[in-house]
Amino acid sequence: MENRKQLIVKCSDNCSCLSVDKWDDEKEYVVTTYKSYATKGWKSKLSDIWKIIKGDNVVDTELILFEEDFNKLRNFK
Repeated sequence: MENRKQLIVKCSDNCSCLSVDKWDDEKEYVVTTYKSYATKGWKSKLSDIWKIIKGDNVVDTELILFEEDFNKLRNFK
């Protein structure tokens, strides 16, 4: 049975989040970022899909955290 610790921190705009996962039998941490495109129109979504197909980088890595959430992330073990 897997023993996993997980921390999910939401961006202050509530459309992005960061997930940190750590399994007891692994040394590494897995950090994943998620971005919601709910506020984008279909033309913008289609443009992003086309960029992905072409191999362009469309990842937005900026995550704005409240101090409380940053401290959760900093203290995660």
